[in-house]
Amino acid sequence: MKAPKVKINKTPWDTYTFSALLVLASLLLVILNSAFKTSDPLMVFVYVENALIDKLDLKVEQSKTYLQSEYPSFKGDITIEILNEKVRVEKETSPLKYCSIQGYVGEVARPVICLPNAFYLVIMGTNYEG
Repeated sequence: MKAPKVKINKTPWDTYTFSALLVLASLLLVILNSAFKTSDPLMVFVYVENALIDKLDLKVEQSKTYLQSEYPSFKGDITIEILNEKVRVEKETSPLKYCSIQGYVGEVARPVICLPNAFYLVIMGTNYEG
């Protein structure tokens, strides 16, 4: 047995309402985006087990390796790379390589998390109290 088809009539009022809601949502997105921008120079904050271990300038292209011998929670060495004001985990030792798969991140406050290594990094402004 087929379900009966229900015909929905679209009126001009529906179109205007939808358009107004779409414009308001877009405006809210622009306002929130500009409200959370920072004029501070950006840094990469590197954490192990929620302890800040390093701050790297996002404008300086570099690679840095964090050794397993220094951090017992690591399963192996972890190498991060900063290139074109974006950061990624270049090499790691973990079963599924989740943080390497994430690729380059250039957005503020978007973390790159490496589990089970208890390692993560995030881009923040220099005035961030991390």
